Order: sequence, then C-alpha cells, then structure tokens
Amino acid sequence: MQFGRISGQRPVIVVGEFDGFHLGHRQLLHGAIRVAQTNGQPLVAVILRHAEHASLLTIDERCRATMVSGASNAIAVEVLSPSAPDVGRVIVDEIVSRLDPSTVVMACLPGNASTARFPNLRAEFVRRGVDLIEMPRWCNPDGEPITSSGIRAALRRGAIAQANDWLGRTFTLTGRVVHGSGLGRTIGFPTANLDLADPRTVPMHGVYAAEVRLPNNELHRAAVNIGVRPTVEDHGALLVEAHLLDFDADLYGDRIQVGFRRWLRDEQRFDSVDALVGQLAVDVEQVRLMLRAAT
Repeated sequence: MQFGRISGQRPVIVVGEFDGFHLGHRQLLHGAIRVAQTNGQPLVAVILRHAEHASLLTIDERCRATMVSGASNAIAVEVLSPSAPDVGRVIVDEIVSRLDPSTVVMACLPGNASTARFPNLRAEFVRRGVDLIEMPRWCNPDGEPITSSGIRAALRRGAIAQANDWLGRTFTLTGRVVHGSGLGRTIGFPTANLDLADPRTVPMHGVYAAEVRLPNNELHRAAVNIGVRPTVEDHGALLVEAHLLDFDADLYGDRIQVGFRRWLRDEQRFDSVDALVGQLAVDVEQVRLMLRAAT
C-alpha cells in the first residue's frame, strides 16, 4: 500500500508501526523531518503492519497521519511473521528494493533490547550500507516511554483520559452506521451502531461521554455504550452504540467518527427496561455536564 508518489531521489525513511500515532510517534516523525530537510531529501514514512493485536488506527489512518504531519509519502509493509528469525532481513530487503534509502530514522531501542519488536532491523540496515539515526523515545510524566501497547492497556481498563494524554489527541473509532435491533429508538434513545470493519482496540465495556463527527464535519455530543446489552440480551454481540444528543436524522450508511472524552460508568444489567431508560436519562445529563465543562 502506498500513498503519494515516490520520487527518483534517494529518500530519508522513518520506520515504525505508528499504531495510534501517539506523542512518541510524532516526536520520531518530527525528528526525521529535520534530518530530511537538512539533507535536502524527501521523507518517506514506512509503516510496518502486522496482525498480532487489534490496532488503534487502521493502516490507512496511519499513512494519512504521517503525511498530514509532514512526510512526503507513506508506504505500508506487511509483516507476516513478526517473530520469525529472519524477519528483519525480509523487511529490509523489501524496503531497500522499493525505496533505496540513504538514511533510516528509528526510535531508540528500549532498555531491554531483546524484548523489542524487530530488534534486528537496525543491523540489517547497517549491513546494507544505509545510515542509521536513532531518536530518543518520548516519555510520560513518570519517565516511562509512551507505547501503543500501554495505550491499548489504558483503553481496556477504561482509562480514557490517560490514553488521550499519551495519544496527544482524543481516541477515536471510525466506521459505518449499520442497522441494529431498533430498541434504542423504541425507548426514546436512538443510537448509531458502528460497524468496525478492521480489528480495532475497543475501550472497556461501559458508558462514555463522547463526540461524534459526521461526514459533513459537524460535531455532536454523544453518550456511547460499549458492550453486549445484558438487560435485553443473554448472549449479545459486542456493540459500539452512540446516542447523539439533540439530534434526529438518518445516519445509516454514513461513515462517522466517535471521539471518546470521558468514562461514565460500567456496563450493567438492569432489572427492567424501565430501569434502563431511567439510567440512560441520567447518563445523557452527565454527558451534557462533562462535555460542557470540557469545552
């Protein structure tokens, strides 16, 4: 997968997974931009893609994020076996054959380099005669490097504020609105049900204060439920349902973006639908108060 055009000039490349495009990734990219500008060369972001875990951003989102932030081009390299002994050689062979880079910029290895993903990439680039520049890793206030795995862990325990701080932006899920059971509209709280086409990291089950961006770029406050609806289903599938406040329009088929701002409560089973409705009314008022205070 490639975005933009690759020029005939030997580029500087910046290599990483860029999953989430968090503060550390931005630091790495900005450092690579400085190197490319100093050398008078284009910068290509090489994004390593593999399926070992659910992602924070789709590969398209990662490529676009690097280009919006200053890369001339972006390409995705599929890594089929991240744990294979020769994976570094295979990755570097593909990158060198496609791009013939003069310089590669990567983040410094963690303290225990043996636990890093693709630890032999550096040696393979050096063996090929490519100049290697390592950038310091961006740390949180506790002095720990910010990582995508740490952000995924924060989301899975509902620590939205912490995840957003480390991302340097609001965590989002993007997908098309699909038909659900219709119960929400029946009880007075219609929802936009999100279809997540790619395996994505989903926050802990519960109710969240969020903002929904529509295709026309309008932004609406929303109460979002993530879970299996235990009050009305015994073995429900995981759903991401957004109730847009003060909004009544058909969104079916539209691609919307849900930005998670605050955690409200755990998902729970209520004794009756009436009890559920009562709690939903409370949730909506909490969302109003939370997002009003946040603006």
